[in-house]
Amino acid sequence: MVPTALIPVRIAPTAKQRLAHVLPPQARAELMRRLFDRVAGVLSAAGLEVVSLMDDGGLNAVVRDGLRRIGVPALVVHADLPLLSVADVDAVLAEDADVVIARAFDGGTNGLLLRNGLIEPAYGVLSAHEHAARARAAGMSCRVIDVPGFARDIDDPASLTRYGASFLPRPLSDPVRAETSGRTLPEV
Repeated sequence: MVPTALIPVRIAPTAKQRLAHVLPPQARAELMRRLFDRVAGVLSAAGLEVVSLMDDGGLNAVVRDGLRRIGVPALVVHADLPLLSVADVDAVLAEDADVVIARAFDGGTNGLLLRNGLIEPAYGVLSAHEHAARARAAGMSCRVIDVPGFARDIDDPASLTRYGASFLPRPLSDPVRAETSGRTLPEV
C-alpha cells in the first residue's frame, strides 16, 4: 500500500525563526513556500498523495493530529529539503520495516515512514534516536537510514547559503551569499 505523504509547514512571517537575523519575515515565508512547492512536487512525482499540515500549534502536535486523521501508511516529510529527489523517497519506501526514519545530518528526523502503527512524534534534538526508541518500545521493526536528500535541510544561515539560496526571491539571494562569503562553512 502506498503511503500518504504529510508535509508539516509554516508558510508565514514567523517561519524559520533561526534565519531571522539574515532574512526578513516575508522572505522567510517566501522561502518556505518555494521549498514546500518543491518537496510536494517531488513527493507527487514519486507517486504519493500529498497532504499539507499547517504548523500553527507546534510541530509534534501538528504531526500527531495529522497522523491520527490520515492513518497509516504515512510518510512525514519536512518542507525544508532543497535537495530531495524521487530516488531519495524511493530509498525510504524500499526499506522493509514498520518504521523507517530518514535521519538529518544533525540527528533529527526529516522523513518518518509509519507503515503498521503510530508512534508519538518526538521532533527536536536527536529525534531520529527518539523516534527509533519509541518504535522499538511499541514492538515495531525500525530502520534509521541516511539518505542525502533527506539529510540536508535548511535550518541556519550556513545551510541556507549552501543548499537553499536558489529558493530565495531575488534580490535577497545575493546579499545572503555575500554575508557568508569569506567564512568557512562547516562540512555536513
